[in-house]
Amino acid sequence: VGEAVYRFEHAGDEYQITTIGEAKGLAALFLRGQGKLESRGLITTTGLRPHEYAVERGSRDRRETAIFDWETGMVMLFEQQSEALELSTFDPLTLMWQAYFSPPVDDIQDISIATTRRVARYTLTREGEETIVWAQGEIATERWRRSSEDGNLHATLWLAPSLRYVPVRMRVTGSYRGIIEATLEAT
Repeated sequence: VGEAVYRFEHAGDEYQITTIGEAKGLAALFLRGQGKLESRGLITTTGLRPHEYAVERGSRDRRETAIFDWETGMVMLFEQQSEALELSTFDPLTLMWQAYFSPPVDDIQDISIATTRRVARYTLTREGEETIVWAQGEIATERWRRSSEDGNLHATLWLAPSLRYVPVRMRVTGSYRGIIEATLEAT
C-alpha cells in the first residue's frame, strides 16, 4: 500500500533520521502526498537522545514538532503543550534505532515515546527468537512486543542481533490506520 525510505546519518555525536513515505494504489485515495518524519539529536553512551522530532503530513504547512529539553526535563509538543521527560524517553524514530546503539540486556523494558502530540508509556518485552525471511534470505531475530498502557496499541519488532539489532520487520496493530507492517529490504 505504500513505500518508505529510512535514512540514518550521523557526524560525530549528532544524528539525523529521516523517513519519507508515500501511499500507493488504493491507499493513495485516502492518504495524499508524502509523509515525512525527522528526528535530530545526540548519540550518547546510553544510546540516542532526541532533541527534535518533526512530522510533516503531505506539505510543509502541515508540520508539527516536539522539542526535547533535557536540562529542564520537559518536552514541548504541538500547540504549546508540554509534558515531563524521563531518561528513557524516545521518539518513534529513535526507538527503532536505539537497540543498535545500546543493545537490550533485560527481557522487559519500560520506556516513554513522545510524538508531536503526547508522551505515552510502553513496555517492551522480548518474546523469543525467530528466524524470518526478508529480502536477503533467512535471518535469526529476536521478537519484541511493545504494548501501550491502555492496551489498545501493539507493535511487534523483529531485531537482528547479527545486524547489531537493526529492526528487520515491524508490525503495528490497533492503529487508527489499521495494521501497519514494514520489512527491511536492504541495509
